[in-house]
Amino acid sequence: MDDFTTSNQASDLPAAVQQLAEAVHTLAVAAQRDPDALLTAEQVGELLGLSPRTLKDQAAARVFPHRRFGKHYRFSRDDVAEMVRHARCAPRIPDNWKEKKWPTAS
Repeated sequence: MDDFTTSNQASDLPAAVQQLAEAVHTLAVAAQRDPDALLTAEQVGELLGLSPRTLKDQAAARVFPHRRFGKHYRFSRDDVAEMVRHARCAPRIPDNWKEKKWPTAS
């Protein structure tokens, strides 16, 4: 190889590396989230601020939607969205709300 070919290849190297980095980034962003992927109780707990044990207990009581594989609980993104919708329900009214004496303005 002569000096011209070596220097020409060396000057193309940064552009090739940049092009490769952009291609890898594009693939990583596209494959980042699989909408059908199932999440563990630990992952959902981290998202919602609940303990994995609470999630599993609520799923076992059929309060939260889930899938079960043997002893393993898995949650889809739709399941998590349903949990959030469930949490947005009207606030609970205590059973003794009529008996409660509310402060009056004087």
